[in-house]
Amino acid sequence: MATPLDPVLLHAETGDLEALKVEVEKASPETLKKRLKCRDPDRRTALHRACANGHDQVVAYLISQGAAVEVEDDEAWTPLHSSASRGAAALVATLLAAKVDVEAATSSGATAMHFAASKGHEEVLRQLLAAGAQINSQDRNKGTPLLRAAGAGRFGAMKILLEAQADVLRRDKAGENVFHIAITSQNLEMCELLFERDEAERLMIQENDDGKTGAQMLLDLQPIELRDKIKSIWKEKRGG
Repeated sequence: MATPLDPVLLHAETGDLEALKVEVEKASPETLKKRLKCRDPDRRTALHRACANGHDQVVAYLISQGAAVEVEDDEAWTPLHSSASRGAAALVATLLAAKVDVEAATSSGATAMHFAASKGHEEVLRQLLAAGAQINSQDRNKGTPLLRAAGAGRFGAMKILLEAQADVLRRDKAGENVFHIAITSQNLEMCELLFERDEAERLMIQENDDGKTGAQMLLDLQPIELRDKIKSIWKEKRGG
């Protein structure tokens, strides 16, 4: 029979602040320390659960009571990862004020920046950048926040990252750069954005692990109308 979860975990997940306060106030200081550290079967603490469910007041209260902010679950997710993935700017602000490590990585090597980029959470991206988060950090597949944003079609996130000087020439584990991704996804808007970059010509001739450049992939692109439109934009932006 499974061990019942501590009510602190349950109330943190549901966002029941008043019930949580009752549990906290009846605990001795030593007992409270233990209860704030207790874990669910996925090794998530009360703070993890509150962040994952977007409970701003509960998160602030748990931190005020001494909940550790640098804790990992069984996939090495921290409360910041959950908050960034959710796009919860208020939670991210609270955690940043508590001096969390913005470079903490999950078991897949992803940082909060990767999650904010791939989910298109633009305000959170700006918060993390302002807090000094590394813009070109790589996950286990060598994906950067920019590559993740491109792969998910998050145009707004891409613009923010490029304006913040993300390295547009970085390649993932398969050797693909952001232009390879743009062509594969047939994303006209993304191509136009990349053609404005000083690195555009270098981007076009980088090879992936199959020996294909973005320029070669463009020549093979179907439908022809889309290919011709992208080529026309290239001529307009680059003059050739």
